[in-house]
Amino acid sequence: MKKGLLIVFEGLDGSGKTTQINLLEEWFKKNKKLVHSTRQPTDFYRNDKRVKDYLEDGIVPNMYSIALLAAADRTYQNELEIKPTLSKGINIISDRYLYSSLAFFKARGIEYQEIKNINKDIEEPDIVIFFDIDPDKALERVRVRDGKNIRFEEKNDNTFIQVRNNFLEVLPKDALIIDSSKSIEEIHKIIINHIENMKEEQNVRR
Repeated sequence: MKKGLLIVFEGLDGSGKTTQINLLEEWFKKNKKLVHSTRQPTDFYRNDKRVKDYLEDGIVPNMYSIALLAAADRTYQNELEIKPTLSKGINIISDRYLYSSLAFFKARGIEYQEIKNINKDIEEPDIVIFFDIDPDKALERVRVRDGKNIRFEEKNDNTFIQVRNNFLEVLPKDALIIDSSKSIEEIHKIIINHIENMKEEQNVRR
């Protein structure tokens, strides 16, 4: 059985990822192709009190321990969900992946190589899509969306600037980088064209 595609969506909060993930999922279903949507980190990580203490209030005795929790969550999900699903020929759309850990934890003071070392043997994405947006615009959207419930890191304008720069450093060379200021329809079309071209290239190699 032909292996499914692992399609990863990356970007700052407020960049428009969720809208495009929903549109792509609908496209797969309309074309009668198997698709499974997931996200990283999972709720196990998001709901961990140690993680919430940092994300909500900036309380963290050791940042590396939070990075380890994120890595454990990711590697477990890869073995339990991602690899088995792909092996069944089902395409996966993942809202965030390893590149988010690299970008965010570098901004929190941990070097890229350290993050890579604790995220070994995870599935390599077939397609990585990054939604590029002006950090100030992203923060504005997040603050309008979440009101008083913004996270600790979203209170500092410089954080999103650092994270965006980190993303651009760690994304794979063949990542599709999309200007988020384009219309929803235009972005969706760019993504579909990219996926179809990728499939054609794979068929040629076979």
